[in-house]
Amino acid sequence: MKIKNKKDVEILEERINNELGLDIRKYKNPEVVDSFVEILIFPKYVISWVIRPVLVFLLLFVAGYFIINITGFEFVLYSMFGLILFIASGVLTGLLILIWKMKSDMWGIIEYALDIMKSSVVDVNNVNSKLWSENRKEAMSLLFQGIIHIVVLPTLAEVVAGKIPFVGGLVTGLIKKILTILANKIDFEPETEEKELKEIESEDDEKKASKSIEVYSKVIDKASSGLNTVLSVTFKIVSMPLRIISFFAYLFLILLIYSIWG
Repeated sequence: MKIKNKKDVEILEERINNELGLDIRKYKNPEVVDSFVEILIFPKYVISWVIRPVLVFLLLFVAGYFIINITGFEFVLYSMFGLILFIASGVLTGLLILIWKMKSDMWGIIEYALDIMKSSVVDVNNVNSKLWSENRKEAMSLLFQGIIHIVVLPTLAEVVAGKIPFVGGLVTGLIKKILTILANKIDFEPETEEKELKEIESEDDEKKASKSIEVYSKVIDKASSGLNTVLSVTFKIVSMPLRIISFFAYLFLILLIYSIWG
């Protein structure tokens, strides 16, 4: 199931409730919030990462008055458009650095989401074992998307909004886009552990629960093994529009300086 908007999230939650017999919201609790506060490092430095490049570009803008011979109309042109382009270039550079720095935090978020899933698959297996055994692959994909969109993203929005006062919404939107792509890309293959899963069915409840955690953990770990590469590619895809805008900002800035200096 591909998630594109809020309506899709509502349908996703309804399917998890009806088909898997699980209230996914029970995993959204204060402990999860506290865990994300510890995982997320970049909000502590986001302002400095964005502000520093802006300050550097402003210093270059001021230095331009002393380095370039500016007179008359060129002075007005440089003062107006130069200031805008230098600040824009600084902000864009800061955002590109921020995206690069966010990668390790994002991996921490994914690992935590997978840990939540390791607990939830056992709950689903206990609540609705018939459906779970018939269609494990789709059920696991549905469950992971539920954890991402119903547990992780709303919690992250709260944490980021509280830690980043001005660009929190922009950062949350970026995280949402990255996690949505990853949730759609992850591929669970419980079929590889089918023999073990069938053997577990004959065990008593206590042994069944402990062995289920072990087997499903293996399935989840296998699925996550290729996610690091997917994460790198996803970051490149998500940052591409920003890279393109940055390219044109730098280009216009160079052309402005060249037209005045030349």
